[in-house]
Amino acid sequence: MTNEFFTEAIVLDKDPVGEADSQIYLYTKELGRITARAISARKIVSKLASHLEPGNIIQVRLIQKNRFHAADAVQTGTFPKNSDSLAVLRLVKDLTGEGQQDPEMWELLKSGTATGISALSVLGFDSQFAVCENCGNEKPSHFVFGRLEYYCMSCFSKCGSPAGFALS
Repeated sequence: MTNEFFTEAIVLDKDPVGEADSQIYLYTKELGRITARAISARKIVSKLASHLEPGNIIQVRLIQKNRFHAADAVQTGTFPKNSDSLAVLRLVKDLTGEGQQDPEMWELLKSGTATGISALSVLGFDSQFAVCENCGNEKPSHFVFGRLEYYCMSCFSKCGSPAGFALS
């Protein structure tokens, strides 16, 4: 059975697959976070390539057979692109479940005002109630992605620069 969806999405990230394909991570209002394959998206003549860059807001036609495939996409806007905003998109990619809708997260991303702190709050990791995982300091300054933990500045510097971001 084949399903077809036409929806607005935010491109969270993409990875190369095989010779010319890409695996793209999208966040949609109706489907939540999904992973789709874009056939030949890395070829020079690909009509999809420029539309499927992280941070782009797109209208996309998805075909679902066993998995999602991006058939067509058109860029309609952009998420603010800087190192912090791209980190927010990676955070959403890594911390949200495949196919789980979250209207609050969609609205936050769509507004273009998402920060690491606001995304963590929506995902249930509100820094207001956090303490440093290592020393118990009640004023953590960093969140580490791979560990899903908060650290104060002193303990964070001892972690060996893991992937994370500053809260201020």
